[in-house]
Amino acid sequence: MFEIFTQGFSFLNLLSILAFFTTVGLFFCGIPICRQIWKRKDTDEISGAPFLMGIVGGCCWMTYGWLKNDQTVKWVTGCQVILYTSYTVFYWIMTKKKLWITIKVLGVAAICTSLVLSVHFFGMKVFHPLGIICLTLNIADFAAPLAGLRVVIRRCATSTLPLPLCIANFLVSSEWFLYGLLVHDFYLITPNGVGSLLAFIQLMLFVVLPRKPGQRSPIVRLYLWARRANVDDSQEIVAELGENDEKKMNRAQRWSQKIKTNVSTVAEELENVISKVGIHDQFAYTHNINDEDTASEKTVETLDEKAGKKEKTEKQEESRKTAQESEWERKVRSSMRHAEADREKRLRRSISSPDLTE
Repeated sequence: MFEIFTQGFSFLNLLSILAFFTTVGLFFCGIPICRQIWKRKDTDEISGAPFLMGIVGGCCWMTYGWLKNDQTVKWVTGCQVILYTSYTVFYWIMTKKKLWITIKVLGVAAICTSLVLSVHFFGMKVFHPLGIICLTLNIADFAAPLAGLRVVIRRCATSTLPLPLCIANFLVSSEWFLYGLLVHDFYLITPNGVGSLLAFIQLMLFVVLPRKPGQRSPIVRLYLWARRANVDDSQEIVAELGENDEKKMNRAQRWSQKIKTNVSTVAEELENVISKVGIHDQFAYTHNINDEDTASEKTVETLDEKAGKKEKTEKQEESRKTAQESEWERKVRSSMRHAEADREKRLRRSISSPDLTE
């Protein structure tokens, strides 16, 4: 593992150092459990099995690394055994059921002793059986969090899954999977490949499912945000195009109106001329046309005469309406004067000769 300082830089050496630090950092996950035990001053409802299994797994992998002479595996598993032994001792001190935990500790010690003795007496003959045992323990370790997936699926929320631990498991298993590929170790490739897949599935649950029931999942939020951004962009584009289209439309409307006005003017003139054309009379005017007069001049005269007649007719109509209104006003005033005079006569008559019979 530390060959990078003696043999130079290589991807394998860099990956070995990275795997060492990330894996040892993952082993510190027992500290929060110990803090919880310290606050309670008791180990009720807290099992010591993870600590004991950590010791067993570390001893198996350390023996495997010793047989293969893999320095990275030996250093990492040696730190694992030391840390998990410390957690187990703390658990034994804080628990009130020391007899039961003592029996378990003795069983773990017997397993580790048998591993050492088997290597001492049989040597490389136990390499493959030990590799299968390490592979099985590693897969069981990665599959342990799957027991909580039932609760996650039932609640449709990931509040029961620890996100930092899932990320750490994915990183560590991926690093050891690559390391196994580089050193061509089947017993490292298989369990860590399965562990990478399981950890990736757990991380996908954080993307697909919400953190708490009733909330929106991150992928739904991302979709809604992207959709809203696309709608805003399209509205801006439509608004920009709308202004240009409006300018073009106004310009086209002005040109079309001009063309329609000119065409309608020409059509009216042609219709006026055609309507006045007779079969034997070239221009149906009431007066005789001299031979030297042109058609355009007579057409203009006819139009002027029509305009003059129309104006004269309008003036006569207006004067007639004015005279009629004056006559109505005169009659109303006359009737009002007669009514006032009659009322005044009746009043004088009643004053001068009243009717005393009443």
